[in-house]
Amino acid sequence: MKNPNDARHQSRTGWGFTFFGGTDTYQEQSSIAPHANQTSFPLTMANVGDRVWIVELMGEGGFARRLMDMGLTLGCELQIVSRTSSGSVVVGIQDNRIGLGAEMARQVIVTTIPPTDRRQNSKINTKLRNLAVGCRGRVVGYEQTARAYREKLLPMGLTPGCEFTVTRHAPLGDPIEIEVRGFHLSLRKDEADALQIEEVQS
Repeated sequence: MKNPNDARHQSRTGWGFTFFGGTDTYQEQSSIAPHANQTSFPLTMANVGDRVWIVELMGEGGFARRLMDMGLTLGCELQIVSRTSSGSVVVGIQDNRIGLGAEMARQVIVTTIPPTDRRQNSKINTKLRNLAVGCRGRVVGYEQTARAYREKLLPMGLTPGCEFTVTRHAPLGDPIEIEVRGFHLSLRKDEADALQIEEVQS
């Protein structure tokens, strides 16, 4: 049974914002988070003062729905107001402030690249198998029916926003080899089809 006094299970209001989950210690951290060379990253890695846009909501069951009910929807812009050493963050969204515990914030994948810049010079809704060797692409997301492949490929670095280069097509088109984050990765047809990608024009 959940203890109503346990901060991990509280949704509390005050100080002009609402706090959801995790610790509610709000000391601001000014240290630089390690996302300088990453296109997308968990919200816990954002720097104070960053403007970020949500590209993916992770988590099982109704977790994503809970975040969306709080106003944290795909594509929405957030301002990082404060961040603690444990990973809890306070974000500004429109005229509101929302506090997220570290566990919840880790499920929110964001980018510092504005949507207009991400769409520039891109061709959306391209299948990986349609990209020729040498073409560059960007992961947009995963097909809704491909949860098993999503759970397999995310730890391999294929997170929304990451860019890759096609390096090889097998004679029958299966597998496809790409270079991503400095290493080569071979994807079978079903794995490749699980990805929603856009072609990045040079």
